[in-house]
Amino acid sequence: MHIGIALLVAAIFVPVIVMLAGLPYFTRTTNHFGVSIDSRHYHDPELQSMRRRYAWWNGAIGAVLLIVLLFGIQRTDETQQGLFIIGFSLALITVSTVSFLVYYNKMKQWKAARPAENTSARFIAVDTSFRSRKTTYSDWWYLIHLAFVVLCACIALWHYDRLPDTLVTRYDMQGNPTETQPKTYWNVFFPNVIQLVQIFIFASINTVIRKSKQQIDANAPEQSREQNIRFRRIWSLVIMVMGFLMLVLFSFIQFFLLFPFDGSVLVTVSITIPALTLILVLAVSFITGQGGSRLGGSSATGEKPVLGAADDDKYWKLGAFYYNPDDPSLFIEKRVGIGWTINAARPLAWVVMLAPLALVGMILVIAAIKG
Repeated sequence: MHIGIALLVAAIFVPVIVMLAGLPYFTRTTNHFGVSIDSRHYHDPELQSMRRRYAWWNGAIGAVLLIVLLFGIQRTDETQQGLFIIGFSLALITVSTVSFLVYYNKMKQWKAARPAENTSARFIAVDTSFRSRKTTYSDWWYLIHLAFVVLCACIALWHYDRLPDTLVTRYDMQGNPTETQPKTYWNVFFPNVIQLVQIFIFASINTVIRKSKQQIDANAPEQSREQNIRFRRIWSLVIMVMGFLMLVLFSFIQFFLLFPFDGSVLVTVSITIPALTLILVLAVSFITGQGGSRLGGSSATGEKPVLGAADDDKYWKLGAFYYNPDDPSLFIEKRVGIGWTINAARPLAWVVMLAPLALVGMILVIAAIKG
């Protein structure tokens, strides 16, 4: 009975299930299941009912799938445990995707049934001073991350000659060694290479947060602007913290080669750090909402509602994929969930998005050849 493994796996997937179930509660009040609405309709009883049903349905299905997963991994070997986890992940993604598409179509029908409320004049709010505001933490903070990697590499170099000629490089879920490789500079310093790639990726995300298109609610431009600035600042900090946690994880893996200890400790840490990261993301998502929509703000702004808000549904394919050749923006807030996505009509956006993936793929290929 692998009770410890089951608990660690649950620590990772429970936050994921909660995030997927809570999807409609993260998004802005100006869109609902990928369909643009006037923010004044967000608290419509019918839309509130949709959100509740979606959350309960996805939460219940996710809980059942998780129980099946936990039951399975306690009665199988490592290979089968991996298959169970992959199968669970695919099933969870499928359920979430199908549920979203069902409610996306429900929202399209809801909106189509109210043409009088959705054909009024449309307004787009733009703040020309937005870019002059400090919306993210400086990229220079990542020098701390870089210094940490350099320190780890120096420690590894200092102990390199003392390492045995054969290194244990892989363990099963119970902490038993399953693979060894000869000592080489590549094997010892590979975690530092991954750390450098991580710094590049997280610093790039910070730049995306800073450069992404502003989105302001025309019904409350001042309040939504301040919310959005706070939202970007908070997530800039969260990304920085997440990046450092990942560096710590890979330093732990590297130090395990240098100072061998119980393999079960390595497995525990390797699961605990990602779990803590997911819990952090979940907590901050609930606190901020997409674009800062849950951050609140002063209601005494003196702002008067306008007749309608910008309707750009035609540019959002299936409510989730943004494609607008007339928009020069490379990055824009997601309509589904928390974070940012690309303008798929801009080739440069694809280059920026795929470059880190190509870099990681290249490193993995080199690692496979070296191994």
